[in-house]
Amino acid sequence: CVLVGADALSCYQCVDFDVSTSSDELKKQLDSADLSMGMASCDSAASTACDKMYDTCTALTVGGTMKKGSESAKIQMIMKSCASTSVPESVNEDKVCGEIDETEAGLPAFSDKSCKLETCTADGCNNQEIGSSGLGLKISLLLATYTALVIFN
Repeated sequence: CVLVGADALSCYQCVDFDVSTSSDELKKQLDSADLSMGMASCDSAASTACDKMYDTCTALTVGGTMKKGSESAKIQMIMKSCASTSVPESVNEDKVCGEIDETEAGLPAFSDKSCKLETCTADGCNNQEIGSSGLGLKISLLLATYTALVIFN
């Protein structure tokens, strides 16, 4: 019997944000904040090998509007990463987005929320753009949302 080793799956592993607001001051504050939590920007990221336990590439797109008084900012984020189907909740859109919704329920300044999780299994397949179409995802999103709320308040 001959066992043939498979190469590790290669996925984009990065995050991008798009912030639009009519408030120059708010835009300046949000632009200067490090919402990426240390992840590479997707503008410069290449598809890289995942650890062997991962068999799926993901792209999580989350958006919403933050309001304070008469000012508002529309924020959209896309986070691309590796995931494993052996952890079903990490590749299930209802589960991932449901956890984000539960957490954001306590953030009344955040409205018009959207969440979409796309998965695929070919090398480099999670190359979606921010305007198209997990625990690590959840934690990074929560930290980014909290950072934006602190700036907003």
